[in-house]
Amino acid sequence: MPKQTVDKNQILKNALQMTRENGFESVNARSVAKRMGYSVQPIYSYFNNMETLRQEVYGEAMKFYNEFIYSRLDGDGLLESMAVANVAFAKYETNLFKLLFLQKLNGLNSFNDIYEWMGDKNATKQLVIKLALPEEKIKEVYIMLIVFTHGVATMLATGGANISDEEIVEILKKAYTAFVKAQQ
Repeated sequence: MPKQTVDKNQILKNALQMTRENGFESVNARSVAKRMGYSVQPIYSYFNNMETLRQEVYGEAMKFYNEFIYSRLDGDGLLESMAVANVAFAKYETNLFKLLFLQKLNGLNSFNDIYEWMGDKNATKQLVIKLALPEEKIKEVYIMLIVFTHGVATMLATGGANISDEEIVEILKKAYTAFVKAQQ
């Protein structure tokens, strides 16, 4: 019987799934190897240390996040649907939300930095046309919605609130409308 081999993608897939289920704290070389039925040797053959694995799992989590968000966008309410999708991510993928957004992120020292990291430039351009506002005003709306959305998402992800999806959609739409009005 040929010896089974494990590849890097299998390791990352398992580590990401473990993160989704139990948080990244549950991921280490031994726990991933055990889940896969291997020794730790294949893990260390692809990843020199846990920091390297963590960085790659973070990258996989970010890909998962982007797919989650972009699969839920509504072209008519682009920014609102992004906000709703972000909160849904925090509510239904809590451990990934914590990994991606509830830790210190180096290089984010202003709200503009946050916009550059999180903002969708194509959405900004579309809203400039749709709302007939200058790009700087749309950026302000976007930043305010990011901050507001992150607050709601954090309340859900940390167990501080258990709010229905309907109520979340309603408050995010109201916030978006208020932020747009403030820029007009």
